Amino acid sequence: MIDIAKTFPGQVAVSALSGVNLEIRRGEMTAIVGPSGAGKSTLLNILGLLDVPTSGRYLLDGNDTSRLAERQLTSLRAVTLGFVFQAFHLVPHLNCVGNVMLPLAHQGWPRRERTRLATDALVQVGLGHRLYARPATLSGGERQRVAVARAIVHSPSVILCDEPTGNLDRQNSVHVMDLLRQLVTQERSLVVVTHDDTVSACADRIVKVVDGAVC
Repeated sequence: MIDIAKTFPGQVAVSALSGVNLEIRRGEMTAIVGPSGAGKSTLLNILGLLDVPTSGRYLLDGNDTSRLAERQLTSLRAVTLGFVFQAFHLVPHLNCVGNVMLPLAHQGWPRRERTRLATDALVQVGLGHRLYARPATLSGGERQRVAVARAIVHSPSVILCDEPTGNLDRQNSVHVMDLLRQLVTQERSLVVVTHDDTVSACADRIVKVVDGAVC
């Protein structure tokens, strides 16, 4: 990110980010911390290509995203990024395999290959015994593990997490963070927005956002 700024228009324009310069390094876990309303979620949304900056440049895997059309941004997001949210976002009527397969379905993978990759991802997060369970029958920790499996099923190079332990008790928070930390490899980065000091303590690097600026 180079001199990223984000302003939300309105009767009174709101500056959410200003002059942000940030490099997400491969093989590292980066925690983004700061008070509520500081701009953390806006920063994560821009990193995840869910929003576009008002000015500045964002390079992702060598691609200058400001030069890409919406179709190209969608393709880059689907291939390069994985997402884990506080609120799980599982589809109630699908079992675990069906939920984890969703990113692959959007990319046009054959069904047999989607099933194999989804099963492998669930085994990786310790849910090989719950492949065909539906979300309503899972604990909070298990639901977040399904969400993590869905985030990694297509082997993204960056995983973005927004308060991934926010809906979990302390024990499940520890288990999920242990799992996420294990996903960091030489070729994969992890970015976590969090208010939890225990979560940020797991990071290789802490980035603090205050009043829309990176400290």
